[in-house]
Amino acid sequence: MRPFRYLLVGLVLSVLVHVGRADNPPDPLRLVPNEADLFLKIERPRRLIETGLNLDAFKQLRELEAVQEVYDSTNFRRLYQLVGYFEKELGMSWPEILEKVAGGGIVLSAKVGPDPAPLLAVIQGTDEAFFQRFLKVSLDIIEQELARQGAKQELVRGKYHDFEMISIGKDLRAGVAGSALLISNKEDTLKRGLDLYKVEEVGPASRAGLTQRSAARLAAPTAGEGKKSLAQSALVADARRLLPKDPLAWVWFNLDVAHKAPQAKDIFKRPRNDAILTVLFGGLLDVIGRAPFVSAALALENDQLLATVRLPRGLEGMAAELATHVPPAGQLAPRSLLEPKGVLLSESVYFDPGKFWEKRKELFNDKQVKTFEDFDKKSALFLLGNRFSQVVTKIGTRHRFVAVNQPECGYPIKPDQPIPAFALILEMRDPSLGKSAEAMVRGAALLAGTQIKLKLTEEKQDDVNILGYRFLEGSKIRINSRNFVNNFSPCMAVVGDQLVACSTLELCHEIVSMLKKESPDAKTKGPGASVDTRLYSQGGAEALEAARDQLVAQTILNQAVTPDDAGRQVQMLIDWVRHLGPLEAISIYGTHDFRYDIKWTPSRREEPKEATK
Repeated sequence: MRPFRYLLVGLVLSVLVHVGRADNPPDPLRLVPNEADLFLKIERPRRLIETGLNLDAFKQLRELEAVQEVYDSTNFRRLYQLVGYFEKELGMSWPEILEKVAGGGIVLSAKVGPDPAPLLAVIQGTDEAFFQRFLKVSLDIIEQELARQGAKQELVRGKYHDFEMISIGKDLRAGVAGSALLISNKEDTLKRGLDLYKVEEVGPASRAGLTQRSAARLAAPTAGEGKKSLAQSALVADARRLLPKDPLAWVWFNLDVAHKAPQAKDIFKRPRNDAILTVLFGGLLDVIGRAPFVSAALALENDQLLATVRLPRGLEGMAAELATHVPPAGQLAPRSLLEPKGVLLSESVYFDPGKFWEKRKELFNDKQVKTFEDFDKKSALFLLGNRFSQVVTKIGTRHRFVAVNQPECGYPIKPDQPIPAFALILEMRDPSLGKSAEAMVRGAALLAGTQIKLKLTEEKQDDVNILGYRFLEGSKIRINSRNFVNNFSPCMAVVGDQLVACSTLELCHEIVSMLKKESPDAKTKGPGASVDTRLYSQGGAEALEAARDQLVAQTILNQAVTPDDAGRQVQMLIDWVRHLGPLEAISIYGTHDFRYDIKWTPSRREEPKEATK
């Protein structure tokens, strides 16, 4: 049966590659029963695949030796042979074949609950007469393969209300409705999809080319009359309006399933038993708990690939104490991203930690409140006289984090396993927080005890005092790496209303200089992004370059190649990462919706210039 599985995979992959579209083809969602809780719809399969194939990042990826081995594998060779066979039998190129077979789009749907879950796939063609020819060739191939393998399962043909039915074993059912192919693991599910077929969907202009069997079907009533599909669902229509205008593919999930789950009470109700969920995702869980569905899409917008998740509920209806991650209307939005030299990751967030203490009785249950209050009473012991409640309520709302490649560690001996340097920049609501932090840093050596030898260091950058520590030889820190502590020289500084905490003094100097040059932020008319995170491919390439020796050694051991070949492969990988382009993720709580967008801006390789004569 393994070759047969490969054949099915090949057919599906072929449908997904270079599929064309006819004018106004029927919507495959019309054949998906409205009982389905989840579906993936590929609106424009050809555009989806061609978008990926035309990316320079994909072209470079194919040049990597590991990827080339996949293309040379037995499975891909069989796929190419299968495509060639279809082209020969049907007398046209495979893009033309697939345009007629699946030009209307593809839907994969499921009903959550039963085990196994009922699945239904719909592949919508554009030419019924051609589709019958394609189906005949496909079934002949499958029957020949089953016979060659001596499989116990047989391809069985049948009828259902004059629809052609095909089954193989217990878990594969297929049916033909006009120019649509329906595939399911359940006979009842397949019949429900066939019942939804509407003969009225076939226009008069198409009737002349129908087969005799289809013409007879037009004259008879269908079992689908009076039944509804997801194409008629108001929730699905709302999701489509919420998503980008022209998505390549999109997903819809009925959240009623999540709301009725046994764990829903603990997750969506307040106060919940898990305090960590409240702190990290309280606002988002509130939105999910009120939303009827969640949708997601992949789209191409302004030369950017956009992957987005959206919910039809937002700030309206959210309890005020839950808006800990959301900049209120008229307030300052998160600050701009910091991009020091060698930046790997930069993040700017809106987060009001003091609200968790101030609104603890509304957010947490009695047991959790008592735990927090007991902790607060004892916190002065390790916060040098400052209680936790006093510290957290002095923290502001707009904070940033950066991670960078740090070429200089500041120590004579470099660590054998270098790690990125990082910095946390906290906004202060009360300037006295900076003085409290400085006192705690000065007392850090005493708290560390005798196991760690530290040297207090005070430096200046643009008239800003930087207070930190260097590790001395003899520090008894057990790390499975030589000189690992040389990655760190922990330090702090205060720049205006911002408290800077860095893993290295070198990075702190650069951050302080950048903050001193920043211009004041302007107020926004409404809530901005609650989290803005960006990854940098250039920084990733520099990190790989720093670990080149380890990567080359690993490639030699894994692939048994020469050092020169391993070095060439590693360099190709580094170049590929360098040209990926930045990746940015933004979460936004709107008044009536929530959005989480991931935007990738692919870089383009410059074509070699022709030599001038």
